[in-house]
Amino acid sequence: MEDVSNAIARNAALHPEATALIVEDETVTWAHFEQLVDRASNYLALYTPGDRLALSLPNSIDLAFAIFGSIRAGKAMQILDPAWPAPLMRKVLDRLHSDFVLNPSNVSAFNRHVSSEDQSGMGINRQADPSTPFYTGFTSGSTGIPKGFRRDQNSWLESFRGDRELFSLSAADVFVALGSLTHSLFMYALVRGVHAGGTTVLFAQFRPDRIVRRIDETRGSVVYGVPTQYDALSTVAERSGKTLSNVRLVLSSGAKLPDDLKERLRCVFPKAEICEFYGTSEQSYVSVARDGQTPAGSVGLPFPDVWVTIRDDNGAELPRGQIGRVFVESMLMFQGYELAENPTLKRIGGSLFVGDMGYLDENGFLYLTGRSDRMIVSSGKNIYPEEIEAALIAHPDVAMVCVMEIEDARRGDRLVTVVKLGPESMATSSALIAWCRDRLPLYKVPMVFYRLLDWPMTSSRKSDLPRLRELLNGGDLRRLP
Repeated sequence: MEDVSNAIARNAALHPEATALIVEDETVTWAHFEQLVDRASNYLALYTPGDRLALSLPNSIDLAFAIFGSIRAGKAMQILDPAWPAPLMRKVLDRLHSDFVLNPSNVSAFNRHVSSEDQSGMGINRQADPSTPFYTGFTSGSTGIPKGFRRDQNSWLESFRGDRELFSLSAADVFVALGSLTHSLFMYALVRGVHAGGTTVLFAQFRPDRIVRRIDETRGSVVYGVPTQYDALSTVAERSGKTLSNVRLVLSSGAKLPDDLKERLRCVFPKAEICEFYGTSEQSYVSVARDGQTPAGSVGLPFPDVWVTIRDDNGAELPRGQIGRVFVESMLMFQGYELAENPTLKRIGGSLFVGDMGYLDENGFLYLTGRSDRMIVSSGKNIYPEEIEAALIAHPDVAMVCVMEIEDARRGDRLVTVVKLGPESMATSSALIAWCRDRLPLYKVPMVFYRLLDWPMTSSRKSDLPRLRELLNGGDLRRLP
């Protein structure tokens, strides 16, 4: 039975002295990695009660050992963000009912055990069942409580087969994860790199200058990141005149890469293919947009062995070109939620809808038009704010944008837009309105703009929509002249 932690023993036998993991200035060989994960597994099996293990540690060697030790010990791990405020952490733990929490206050005992040489004959590892939950990650919840999603190993093992087919990922690659393992994209990158047998590079903090140097030093070849991180890396590389020609794949997820950022990435990573993934916590990978092979505005073709259908509100399948609910069927699906539910989630047979609206073109490329739960009705017309946001983010002066609605007695709802402008920008409301009029139907053009300097972001580096709504409702935003 395949288990993602078995890859460590396999790689340790094949090339024991090769580098398995780099975290900041610490380097671990495959032989040492196998030894330390085995000890971590023994500790977690012996000294932590129950099967539900919460891990609340920053990116570190300790966290990597705990993750794979948990998998090998057959635990169901919950990856909590140590940066959560203490009241939120207490609230989450009260509701999760974890059997044990490994955090900075008690990790020293774990470290002593993992570092101890005197563990002969312990051998108590359990064989994990890849069809049972092994990992719960968390995303920002609309109620203030993070929403957890449970996964089994099989869903990721199927993903590995798919991205190996797409990108020929192998032990020859150096996998670079730009962010925190509390973000499922970077957790996936770590497990993916280990399973492939390549070197995986992690960072304790996101410091763009240090990361650019480390990608160069380690001859990084596959990079996982989100657009805001790639923007910061590009800025550092541009200032220093640095190019990273060993990178062959730039993988981006979480939001659409603006066209100007893609151009910058092509200069920083001159030999790389730039690929964007569309997916959700519940559905995993849905589609991939390959640079130069995907029509403008599309999120790409379905991921291998993923089936996408577009359906109306009654569940009937719609023809190509018609907008409807995006249903996805694959072996990559999650097992369920922790702490919160998704009221928009619907199932039809094996297909799952989690709130995204869109359509398929004649060639099978998927286009997203918005979220069903963000739809705005103004003057009797359905408007998806994502379409307006996409038009505005293409403006050279707009760094961040969010379109919302306020009640209007005549129209039902009226569009308002919050923007973060570049530091040198002199853009006005009238200039942005004119920009929108050239690109959108008149009923989709917002007439009220607010400017915000300190843009709120979630831990997954997306706009914090609930916080933006609070600022709007609280009258804390300045009108853009």
